[in-house]
Amino acid sequence: MSNQVKDLTVVQIDELHSSISDFINKKNDGKTIGDYEDMKKTVLTMIRSGYMFNMDRDRLRDAMEDITYMLCPDDCANQDRVERGLEYYDDDDDDDGSSDGCHTPVSRSDRGSKEQRQKEEEDDVEDIGPASDLN
Repeated sequence: MSNQVKDLTVVQIDELHSSISDFINKKNDGKTIGDYEDMKKTVLTMIRSGYMFNMDRDRLRDAMEDITYMLCPDDCANQDRVERGLEYYDDDDDDDGSSDGCHTPVSRSDRGSKEQRQKEEEDDVEDIGPASDLN
């Protein structure tokens, strides 16, 4: 195992998608991307090869999700992952009403603010009294 620092390729946010795409097309040893796990392996290979991602990890994950969906758009898991990043879901809705088997997002305005949702969750907790009274 070598302790020498490799030549680094710093990936900035404005070249993120193209850097990952170029790596997949040129240096991924013919490995195909079928799901997000394949994409994670590819990014780990990129890092081992000296690529450094100069951005927030959330932004990197967004790009990974986008490219995975672009390469495999018929996979509902890939579509759902991208949609979750774009919209909020109604957790109480068991029937997603979607004809393609994928989740249907609920708009942010339909969900209310984060504070409102937290307050509603707190209001749903029943106070049963002191735990000592249970014995």
